[in-house]
Order: sequence, then structure tokens, then C-alpha cells
Amino acid sequence: MWSFIAKGCAAANLFISVPFVLRSLGPEQFGAWATLVSLVTFAGFLDFGFGNGTMNLIAAANGRQSQDEVATILQESRRTLVCVALCLTPIAALAALLVPWNHMLGMPGAAMDGRIAAATVLFSVVFAVPLNLANRVQLGLGRGDRAFRWQAAGQLAALAGVVTCAIANAPLSVLTAISVATPLLASLANTYSLSRDPDLVVTTQASPQERSVIGRKIRHEGFMFFVLQLAAALAFSADLPLISIFRGAAEAGTYAIVQRLFSVIPLALSLIWAPLWPIYRQALAVGDHAWVVSTLRRSLLLAVVFAAAGSTILVFGFGSIVGLWVHHPIAVPGIMLAGFACWCIMEASGTAIATFLNAASVMRYQLITSCVFATLCVGGKVWVVAHLGINWMPWVTVTTYCVASVFPLLWFRKRLISGVFSREY
Repeated sequence: MWSFIAKGCAAANLFISVPFVLRSLGPEQFGAWATLVSLVTFAGFLDFGFGNGTMNLIAAANGRQSQDEVATILQESRRTLVCVALCLTPIAALAALLVPWNHMLGMPGAAMDGRIAAATVLFSVVFAVPLNLANRVQLGLGRGDRAFRWQAAGQLAALAGVVTCAIANAPLSVLTAISVATPLLASLANTYSLSRDPDLVVTTQASPQERSVIGRKIRHEGFMFFVLQLAAALAFSADLPLISIFRGAAEAGTYAIVQRLFSVIPLALSLIWAPLWPIYRQALAVGDHAWVVSTLRRSLLLAVVFAAAGSTILVFGFGSIVGLWVHHPIAVPGIMLAGFACWCIMEASGTAIATFLNAASVMRYQLITSCVFATLCVGGKVWVVAHLGINWMPWVTVTTYCVASVFPLLWFRKRLISGVFSREY
């Protein structure tokens, strides 16, 4: 229930805020706002994968009912992520001061406001590194309802703040700060709540050797996820920054509206993937392979059918939906809409499989295919946006994903499955 509510609140924030910000800032600054907000997702890899690595280790320890191990993993992860945030702080400060943000955002006439907006995004990313750990821990413990309650509160607070400030004609910097910083207040409250949980207090102190082993596991598993997250960020989240640089903020704004509309499909499916990942891990830890295979098949079929139906509705109803949404028509060619629709279907099936592979810690295969995919995808998008414009960018993602991920998976699928079921968790 709370998973559904949280995703509903995220969808409300994603869509309701757009017409208010567009009306308040105008097309050019709206494009800059959308680009800046997307950088939070783009920079999600900066926890170096330790959040996902911690979730996997806690899910496995919880499946073995080893509470002291869970508490020790949490303790080591907190220490590691605070150190990461402290190291990132001076880098964020230098980037805020030295990068020509107004030119990167396609707004040469708004230097100071663009720099302040970028600074709020950079420091929000830094603070999110340790604060977002609480959500991962609760998912690993099977307490997703608690994590989703705080997420829902953060999204609703952000929506209320953005709409209020947009009505008051607040500048770009204020709207950006409200959009990216407000959800962190909910993460802070979640972190405090988790720290007061008596079940997560270490009752038997681990030896230095045991803590060292756990620390190495977190760093090893985390580094693998870091590379995967980095590759995904480059492939999926670089569109708006690239468009802003090569085509300007106005075209980035148009692309952002289409992108946000189609993002409702993966957002809805994340209701399944977020809780399913740790459940897969717990099932693997107790050896329930039949359930894992059956669930993987059903989730894959559900993802493809849902994405195909949803994307078809969005393509054929695009004009009417956008007219009701942003209150004025937007000219988008059919080739771009078809590209987004195809990508939605491929992303849905790919995420269903990736959820299983991540839970099973099948990392080497994913690292190779993800790095090849990111390299081909970013290179292709740079060339396409510079020479052909924005309409073909979704097709670059579709084509490179087929080459780098779909074909290798079809070839190696039996070997991957047998490897997963032959190891201990």
C-alpha cells in the first residue's frame, strides 16, 4: 500500500509541478530547471554503489536471521558513506564556483541565478549520499512500508513548495532548491527514525577483523554497483545536459516534457522492482529457486505487457494528454514518440531481469555489458544531437541497448541462471 502511495506522490510531483514551473519561468528557464533536477538522478552513482551493496548484504543477513550482522553492516555502511560525503564536499564547492553553468544550461544571460541553482543541486547530491542509506536498509529488512512513508512525505512537501513558489514567481534558483532539497528533509527524518530502532543496535561488538571483512564486502559489492550506476547515469540521464549544451535550454524543455510523460511507465513498474530486489535475495539465501524462477517469468511478462499497453496509450493520446497537462500544444514528431515507446518496453523487460541479476550479485557480466552500452549510447547521442537534433535520441538508446545488452543476454542466459543457483548467499 505505502509503495503505491509513495509512487503516486512521486508521479504527482513529477507531473503537477511542470505546468506551474513552465508558466512561471518560461520555456528557456524551464528547460534549465528540468536539466538541473535531472542531475540529481544522474549523480545517483556518487554513493559509489554502497547503498545497493549494503541492501544486498542486509537482505542476506536478515534472511539468515543474524541481527548482530545486520547492525554491524549498517554501522560500517554509515561510516563509509559519511566519509564519501566529506570527500565530495570540496569537489562540489569547486564545481559550483568554477563551472560556467550559465553556458552549460543554455542561459548566457542568467549567470548568478544559474550558478546558485547548480550549487543547490550539487550540495543536495552530497547530502543525499549518507541520508539515502536509510531507505536501502529498510528495503533490505523487508520494511519497505516505512521507507515509502517517508518518501511520500518528501515528495508531497516538494510538490507543495514548488507550486507555491512558482505561483509567487520565484526565480530559478529557489524553484531548483525546493525541488531537490525538500525530499532530503524526509530522508533526514527517516535516518533519525532508523537510528532509534532498538533492533539495529549492536549488542555484541564485532571484532576488528570481522568489521574489516564486512567493510571489504560493502566496498567490493558497492564498487560493482557503482560502475553499473555510473553506466546507467551516462546512458539514461545525460540526454537533457547534452541537449542543453548542443541545442539550448528551450529544446531541452520540450524533450523534458516528453521524457517526463513516458517516465510514468517505469515509475509505475518500480512499485514491483523496489521490494522485489531484497525478496529475491532472501529467497536465494534460503535456496527457494523454484519461487525465484517462477517470479522472474511472471514479472518479465507483466513488465512487457504493461509497458506496451501504456506506451501505446501515450503515443496515440500524446496531443490530448499534453494539452490537458501543460495547457498549450507542443509539436513533437511521431518518430520521437515511437522511440520513447520502444524504449519503455525494452527498459521494462531489462529492469525485470536486472532486478534479479542485482539481487543475485551477478556483477561481472552486467559490468561488461553496461560499460559497452554506456560507451556506445553516449557516443551515439553526442553525434545525433549535434548533427540530427533531438528527435532520434531515444532510438540511439534502443539500438545500442539491443547490441550491448539484449543479444548477449540471449546468448548467455542459461550459463547465468546456472551460475546463480550454484552459489551460496
